[in-house]
Amino acid sequence: MRRYLGILVVLIATGWIYARLGGFGPSPEVGSKPDASTELARVEQEAPSPDDGISAPATSETVDSLTDEGAAAGDGDRWESVEIGRGQSFYVAMTGAGVSHEDVMQLVKACKPYSNFRRVQSGDVFRIERNEDGALTAFHAELDAEHYLIATRSDSSWQTEIGAYQLERTVRGVKGEIKSSLFEALVEEGADPQLATQLSEILGWDIDFFRDLRKGDRFTLLYEEFTREGRRVRDGRILAARFVNRGHEYSAFLFENKLGFPAYYDENGNSLEKQFLRAPLKYSRISSNFSLHRLHPVYHVYRPHYGVDYAAPTGTPVYATANGTVVNRERRRGNGNYVHLRHGNGYETYYLHLSRFARGLHVGQKVKQGDLIGYVGMTGTATAPHLDYRVKHNGKWLNPRKLDLPPAAPIEAERMARFIQRRDELQAELERIADSRDETLVLERQTTEADAAGR
Repeated sequence: MRRYLGILVVLIATGWIYARLGGFGPSPEVGSKPDASTELARVEQEAPSPDDGISAPATSETVDSLTDEGAAAGDGDRWESVEIGRGQSFYVAMTGAGVSHEDVMQLVKACKPYSNFRRVQSGDVFRIERNEDGALTAFHAELDAEHYLIATRSDSSWQTEIGAYQLERTVRGVKGEIKSSLFEALVEEGADPQLATQLSEILGWDIDFFRDLRKGDRFTLLYEEFTREGRRVRDGRILAARFVNRGHEYSAFLFENKLGFPAYYDENGNSLEKQFLRAPLKYSRISSNFSLHRLHPVYHVYRPHYGVDYAAPTGTPVYATANGTVVNRERRRGNGNYVHLRHGNGYETYYLHLSRFARGLHVGQKVKQGDLIGYVGMTGTATAPHLDYRVKHNGKWLNPRKLDLPPAAPIEAERMARFIQRRDELQAELERIADSRDETLVLERQTTEADAAGR
């Protein structure tokens, strides 16, 4: 009996403590407003990360005008800035600034096709506009450095529009000499180092920029730069290039192909683009070449090696070397994770030992030259991270590094006069850069037109 009395006393004491802590508070009434996080989950079909009340309050600051985004949203209106605090959700920041629950829900739903407000970060800034009654009438969000989203209330619904900021397009010139690498030479001359990647893709079939460069090689480039308020927002294109490698001069000029897409041609109008990329990735070295009699590093027997092994860190992106269709995307014994593509004219390519596949890649999918298909790894029979790249033509294995492929189509006769005119203009600019005492040169500046055509 004493035992049961003791248990009863413990239960009564536990219940008293729980009640003192508010554990037996009243339940929500039927028909009351739903929880904010539940509503956001319903609207977005994913539960957001609602704030627990511990994070810093939202910042709401009235501003009289904006810069170019203010003009896009309506000059002369009074806008307020709402900044996401540390650990805050979009819902908590907006309601903390005085926006109603209903307005937040409608706004999230209207903007969902363009932006996921579940993924806001501390420091993100949104701008809102209200009428005299305090109701939300407009909303502005920056999508990226180049585009913004405007949402405006129309009666009881919201209308959304994508706009583009005005950018400053600058045409620059740079010249330099190779001492150790093209990347370092560009940095030394104060130019954008990403130009090294572009140039290697443009002239990559004539020059192997990983192995063929020599100290004393020279380059002259004419390229674009896009900035907004002094900050670079987009990589520009190389407009023209001249590269001297081992005493041999190579030139490239940007001109539209017959389909209206930008392409590169030499001084005679021959395309610099081939049916296949020189290599499917940016590699550090070739660890094993194509061979019909190679000592296998794992099995220690001589057997053919029908591919080229490109050594690269795990996770290095791997790209399709030509337009084609995905035939296989699977894991198989010694191949590990591999992708098999079928191209035109009887060509096939294989990409072995991948750590993982590109998201969404599936059998039957059409891919274009340069599309991401996977990442370097060492799955299957491999002793270190690398890509085993193979090419087959009409059932016969070929050495990928010695492919003799025709280039893309040259400039058509009816467009040659226009090409020659443009080529001569670009050559004159290259000469101007080469003759300048400055290593870098600003040749042109203009402001792009802002538009709302979308991203």
